[in-house]
Order: sequence, then C-alpha cells, then structure tokens
Amino acid sequence: MALYITEHEVERLANIRDAISAVESVGKSMAEKETIFPPRTRLRMKNGFFHFMPASLEGAGYFGYKAYTSFKGVARFLVFLFDNHNGELRAIIEANKLGQLRTGAASGAATKVLARRNVETLGIIGSGFQAESQLTAAISVRDFKSVKIFSRNVDHAKKFCEKLQSVSAPTLEAVRIVEEAAAADVVTTVTSTLSPVLFGNMLKPGCHINAVGGNMLIKREIDEKVVELADLIVIDSREQGEKECGDFLSLIEKGQLHWSDVYEFHDIFNGNAVRKTDADITLFKSQGIAPWDIALAKVVYERALQKNIGTQIPL
Repeated sequence: MALYITEHEVERLANIRDAISAVESVGKSMAEKETIFPPRTRLRMKNGFFHFMPASLEGAGYFGYKAYTSFKGVARFLVFLFDNHNGELRAIIEANKLGQLRTGAASGAATKVLARRNVETLGIIGSGFQAESQLTAAISVRDFKSVKIFSRNVDHAKKFCEKLQSVSAPTLEAVRIVEEAAAADVVTTVTSTLSPVLFGNMLKPGCHINAVGGNMLIKREIDEKVVELADLIVIDSREQGEKECGDFLSLIEKGQLHWSDVYEFHDIFNGNAVRKTDADITLFKSQGIAPWDIALAKVVYERALQKNIGTQIPL
C-alpha cells in the first residue's frame, strides 16, 4: 500500500516554516555528503516537456523523485517517495503546492544566513504563484518594515498585495517601476522572463539577492553587473547550474566567472560561505533541486500518517 496525498491535503499538512526546516536539513545533509542527486533531466516532446528529478536522502531514510509535465502552459507535479531501507513506495504526493513551499523556503534559508541582520526593506520582482512563498519565507526569517512588489502588470501586483496582506506584518506596496523594488535590503526575482529584470545599477550596497525564476539556459533574470557586483555567490547545485544557469552563462563563457568561484547551497551551513561585512552584496541563485522536494515530502508523508490524512492505494 502507498499513501496518495492531494494538493489540498498538502496545504493542511505543511507550512512555510516546515518547508524552511526541511530545506535547512538538506543543506546540512549535503554538507555531510549524505545526499545523492543528479541534475534535472528534461525530455522535450512535440507538445511539451517531461521533467525528472531524483534524489536520495541517506540520513533521512527516504529516496524518490519529482516528475512533472509542462504542456501548453499547464504544469502538473507529482513526488514519489520511497523507503530507503526496503525500496517500498510509501507515498505519491501531488506537488504543486509542495514545490511552491520548498522554492520559497530555499530563498528563506539563504536569506536567514546571508542577509544582514538589520535589514528593513524587501523587494519582490514578480507577483505570480511562486512569489507568494517567497514573501512568506522572507518575512518569517527577517523583520522587514516594508515590502514592495513589482510586476509588469501593476494590477497583478496590487491583487498580490491584497491577497497576501493578511499574512504579512509589514505593509505590502505595489510599485510601478522596478527600481523601487530593486533598491531594497533583500531583493527576490521570481519571474518567467527570458531577459534581465534586475540590473546592477539598481542595487544598494549590502543587499542580498535571491534569483529564483530562471532555471534554463535561455532564461536570465539578472544582468552581468549583478553577478559582477556580488561579493559572495551561492548556487543550489553547480552541476545542475552548468546545464541550466542562464544567469551565469555569458560570464562563464567569457571567462569572467568560474564555477570554482561559486559556492553551493550546503556551504552556507558548513561555514564556508559567509557574509564578511554589512557592505557585501550576496547572491543566491536558486534553480530548484530534488533533495528539497524529498525532504518536504518526508514531512508531509509522516504528518499524514499521524493525522490519518490521505488515501491508501493498493499496488
């Protein structure tokens, strides 16, 4: 038997703080070399894509994979969770909400370690589904006084603020020009753009940047100057970045950035990647890695067992 857990049930079983804890546990297990995961594989077909992301969390007792399709603008996500001791399938979890939570949580974990302690302002560029967990994660790890949201469509930004204000202590403000959101102590880009929306001349000294939206070589959210200005650069996975990181591609090809200069996610947990001064600019490049999905799936599955939530299916 395996447990089937729906999107609605995932929402009942986990929140952003659970996701941050799960993602942090991954960083620590990666630092201890207890995590195995190859880069994401994408199968391109005539009408869409199939994406496959496997991982094993040796210390946590589980392995599995996230599989998702994107056809004609519609994406569908599932996580399959297996027992590391006997190989049995334990759960099939609908994973759109799960993916949203873990993506926001990764930025939250990075912000918690890399951003200055005395930050006051948060800027988010993008106002879609993924931006929601970027906001809730950021405000759960730092006490911001104001949050500014930019979208190419200001009405979308206004609706985002109206929807999320009830869960945000700081006031949310929709802004009409991107520079207003970019000139913040913490800046998050979470868009589907193919060309940069954040430029180096927009940044203030000492800021922390979470670049989240681009996970293909054809996508760039930040310009070269943002990367050049960063005193510390962290990516979730260099190996995956070599295949997918459009934000770094041009500088890598020109020899102005080397992968050896880029730290990995686990380095912020083992003390290798640290902010040295309040004037430093720090950059976290998030593409999304499978261990985050498996770690949060573990939380969801074990909590579902405790609460008798989900549907047992025979195999």
